[in-house]
Amino acid sequence: MPVKLIRIEKKGPALKRTQFGCLSDVHTLNVTRGCEFRCSYCYARGYSHSPAEGLVLLYSNLPGKIRSELDSPRRRTPVQHVAFNTASDSFQRHPDILKVTYDSMKQILDHGIRMSFLTKGWIPDRFIELFSSFPALVTAGIGLVSISPHYRQIFEPGAATAQERLANIERLRSAGIKPHVRIDPIIPFYTDDERGIRALFHELAKRGVEQVVLSYLHLRPAILKQLKRELPSTTYRLLAGCYKTQDVIEVGTSTKSILCPLILRQKGYDRFKRLAKDYGITCLICACKNPDMSGQRCLRPSPADNKIPGGPEQLSLFPC
Repeated sequence: MPVKLIRIEKKGPALKRTQFGCLSDVHTLNVTRGCEFRCSYCYARGYSHSPAEGLVLLYSNLPGKIRSELDSPRRRTPVQHVAFNTASDSFQRHPDILKVTYDSMKQILDHGIRMSFLTKGWIPDRFIELFSSFPALVTAGIGLVSISPHYRQIFEPGAATAQERLANIERLRSAGIKPHVRIDPIIPFYTDDERGIRALFHELAKRGVEQVVLSYLHLRPAILKQLKRELPSTTYRLLAGCYKTQDVIEVGTSTKSILCPLILRQKGYDRFKRLAKDYGITCLICACKNPDMSGQRCLRPSPADNKIPGGPEQLSLFPC
């Protein structure tokens, strides 16, 4: 479905402080409401304030608001870290979205503030060049669940290809930035088989990835209707069957979610960890999305872990 972009003005604060999991005390901002990528599992599409199908709303005045808020003498809470586009994606394809994103990121970096992003998109060259001037301030995350084109066609039809995302890793590393990789959401019985995991780890290891963060798909009631509408019927029935006996619980502060059964997650994570050893990769379990089991906050333990041999040092925080 073609996406129509509508420019609107951001009325409230551009930078909002959050208190959820790994994002605690981090300021967040979203350049758009809605996203071109239209991932079938996207929780943000189920929000009551989400735009209608086929629409993306662009906050065209964000760069100016960011500058005003950061320069305001009345600001009481210092901004130390900004997480970009937690409910959308920084690198959607529309040139107007990319311009606002670039100008917003430049404002943050020019003020000497750390920033992070997680993307399933293609990062244009001008962003790589910008980040190369601030490698210690940029924490980059690449979302990649599978290298299968069939998976992308079904679950992430608008996102960048796996090869484009792998190229992002190479390009970021060449700019002095060691990106982390999130394998999230893992789709039970679809992207957690040994063959698929090995294929993914093989490609990541070739590009120097040493650590990944794992999390299985967790659903919200509104997303089930979305999946039923967009997935092939057989795929939907298999997926829905995994969750049908699960209760709706609170994840984080107030998010109502349906988790993949604990036994399936435990076996799946063990499979990922076992196979990862063959490729020199360490797996972390996202504690934010697995409240019923032992996990890790999505933090690197020390700045040294972010340092590329021969490259500039990076800071340690990377939120979900």
